[in-house]
Amino acid sequence: MVLGLSAKNRKEASIHVDYLIYIQEIKPWPPSQSLRSLRSVLIQWENGDRNSGSTKTVVPSIGSVIGEGKIEFNESFRLPVTLVREVNAKNKDVDTFQKNCLEFNLYEPRRDKTTLLATATVDLAEYGIVKETLSVNVPMNSKRSFRNTAQPVLFAKIEPVDKAISRTSSSLREGFLKEAVSDKNGGESVSVLMNEEYAEEAEIASFTDDDVSSHSSVIVSSSAAESNNGLPSQEVLITFFLSLSL
Repeated sequence: MVLGLSAKNRKEASIHVDYLIYIQEIKPWPPSQSLRSLRSVLIQWENGDRNSGSTKTVVPSIGSVIGEGKIEFNESFRLPVTLVREVNAKNKDVDTFQKNCLEFNLYEPRRDKTTLLATATVDLAEYGIVKETLSVNVPMNSKRSFRNTAQPVLFAKIEPVDKAISRTSSSLREGFLKEAVSDKNGGESVSVLMNEEYAEEAEIASFTDDDVSSHSSVIVSSSAAESNNGLPSQEVLITFFLSLSL
């Protein structure tokens, strides 16, 4: 019985986590005068031998002086990671994991060759099981010296995928609710307008019918007078002849 509990409480040697990595920007930029002439750059990221990718090519924003500009990416990617636990002799209740590096390489793409400009490395083992969105600021290292300027920093965020999905679903649900309310209010407005139009049409129709009836009676009376050419009617003549015979 004790062995069963011990086996149940034993932590697994590794865990699988899904991160959402959001690459925001690199600043300050450029770190040197020679990098002011860059036309485009991109970031290639790698995590082990299986996971890799790259951002779209972007154009750096150059300030009026060195160090005032930045490089904006605003891209995200999903990263499945297997974290391997380590034995923590000091505190067994705290999860520690073996190093698991995510590398960011900043390149200048050219027709003839691609030049590596700077690199940054994030050890995912330091963050482990992420439950909330974490902001990560990583210095960019380069073989070029950054004289009289601040070292460029990569600004990124790490977020659990399930939280991102939940936030997206919530945003979509709110959008649908707003559209439904808007459609409902719009439908009520249309209904009111239609009722008002129907009332106006009915009033016009009633007025037209009365006008047509009175106009028709005038036409009938006028037609009767015209058909007799101003002479007495047949009933008047019959009455006159009967009075003579009597």
